[in-house]
Amino acid sequence: MNKPLATLGAAAAGALAMYYLDPDLGARRRALLADLVRGGLPGEARRVGRGRLARRAPLQVPAGDPRSDAELRDRIQQALDRMVSHPRALHVAVEEGVVRLSGRVLASEREGVAAQVQRMPGVRKLVNATTAHDDPQELTGRRAPVPLGTASR
Repeated sequence: MNKPLATLGAAAAGALAMYYLDPDLGARRRALLADLVRGGLPGEARRVGRGRLARRAPLQVPAGDPRSDAELRDRIQQALDRMVSHPRALHVAVEEGVVRLSGRVLASEREGVAAQVQRMPGVRKLVNATTAHDDPQELTGRRAPVPLGTASR
């Protein structure tokens, strides 16, 4: 009788572990869970003293630190190495958590890259100044080789 219930519980525990231990998004999910445990739901009223309700102050984002901007830029650049086929064709600039992504990217990769960079921890805003190209040779700056018979001497 308890065996199906135990199997269901084990499957739920495994799914929960996979959700929070995911190598890509698990760290962010764990941080959000820790914030919820520490301070309750965002915008939630908390009881203070004799039945009075106090609103939580909105989360303040600290001023940009050049070291953290540099770290964020490096993390984004490393992620771009895994996200796009030509990461060196992109340039990343970060100032106070505002990320400017510029350069050339394949049209099929453009929207996905922007969405993934926007979701990265520490990114307050994304300015997407990339240009989309259909031909991978346009990204590298190399042109197709000219046949020998047509080249002038």
